[in-house]
Amino acid sequence: MSEFLSKSEYLNGLLIAHREKKTVVKTYKLSFFGVDGQDVYNICNEFTVGGKTYIAGRVEKRNSEISEVVVFEKIETGKYSATDIRFEMLQDPCCAFIDGEMILGGTKIYADFDGRINNWNTAFFRGKDLNDLTHFADAPKKMKDVRLFKTDKVHIFTRPQGGKANMGKIGYAAVDSLSDVNEAVMENAVLLDGQFDEFTWGGVNQVHLLSNGKLGVLGHIAVMSEGDVRHYYAMTFLFDQKTGTCGKVKIICERSDFTKGTYKREDLIDVVFTGGLNRKKDGTAELFVGLSDAEAHCAVIEDPFKEYETDQ
Repeated sequence: MSEFLSKSEYLNGLLIAHREKKTVVKTYKLSFFGVDGQDVYNICNEFTVGGKTYIAGRVEKRNSEISEVVVFEKIETGKYSATDIRFEMLQDPCCAFIDGEMILGGTKIYADFDGRINNWNTAFFRGKDLNDLTHFADAPKKMKDVRLFKTDKVHIFTRPQGGKANMGKIGYAAVDSLSDVNEAVMENAVLLDGQFDEFTWGGVNQVHLLSNGKLGVLGHIAVMSEGDVRHYYAMTFLFDQKTGTCGKVKIICERSDFTKGTYKREDLIDVVFTGGLNRKKDGTAELFVGLSDAEAHCAVIEDPFKEYETDQ
């Protein structure tokens, strides 16, 4: 898979640049206990609450997409144990901290009587503690990959599809507080330019405040090849929230950067779900990802945001 090139010359250029830079230091698979042999994948980054470290992950059977999000407590590096904190019919969790509250989000799924998923949207929960997270906001129907981040404003990154958004582009809006986050604001977010061409799509997975006051955006870019085979890559770009302008996209990892493993279906083998990233003081970063809709891994990489901070 490392030599895959798509019909998108734009994406090919990004892939070649990533393969030449070799910024992945090491990777390792994560292990989860207390989920009865189900797959745990599409995780968020590790986070700390009350002095303990946790991670949230999508949990489901190999032959199903009816899932729940489970919060796991860290036992040691790469090993986690399930807690009783679970969200039924939720996929692909994300986390953030805003005004002293934890924000947990994910893709809420809806199924028919036969168990087929027929609708979905991003849903958000908030609370002072993991045990009191309550639902407070929803994205429009069939909108995944909405993310929230707070500086002086609450920044909202959306992922509309159709029309000018094509297969999926990134939208942006800003509001004063969490109470102002609603479907109408998300629906009317302004589309950002420069991340995707006509063949590719993607979205935002996490946002970081940089030392220069700008935002480092962690996201994904994807393309489809013949036979509806999916190819997903982790990427970053710089966003200036004051001007609404974006820097160039940079791919930071692909499936072949990790060890071979299991997969849900053959069309999902080359999929990296960008979960979240924790920056380290030594100039590296821990990138938490889901692989092939079946496993969760961590990659230690060169901090992708450091070069953006030289732009003062």
